[in-house]
Amino acid sequence: MSTGSFTSLQFHLDSTGRESLTKLSRWAKILGTINVVLGGFNGAFAIPLLFGERGLTVLAIPSMFFAGILIYMGLQLTGASSNLRFALMNESDKGFADAIEKIQKFFFLSATLYLVGIFLLFIMMGLGMLSGTGFPDIAPADPSVISI
Repeated sequence: MSTGSFTSLQFHLDSTGRESLTKLSRWAKILGTINVVLGGFNGAFAIPLLFGERGLTVLAIPSMFFAGILIYMGLQLTGASSNLRFALMNESDKGFADAIEKIQKFFFLSATLYLVGIFLLFIMMGLGMLSGTGFPDIAPADPSVISI
């Protein structure tokens, strides 16, 4: 192992530890690829909204923004997977630290997206209730108008 600026970070792995990090690397690559694909689909479906004549640009811009974030998150995980594999093959502390940093960025962005999504959900529910369209009635107002 090289002793550079990472003198306090050292990892010594037995076969179980190597196997765990190899599995982490595989799953990080799979989840990263899924995020990139989901972000690509989100962006691809938002592009027609930008150029449509129905005024849906207001939906397209946030959708493109979130698509970019999803793609970035996926790239962070696939990069972390590569760094973990490099760290395992070359016993590199720097590669391991870089992988941990990228996984930390993924978790930060993921938590941020969850919180933004919950916030937007509450705003939509609140606006729906204020306008009277939030929770439609299950039964019609006039019970004699039921058709089967």
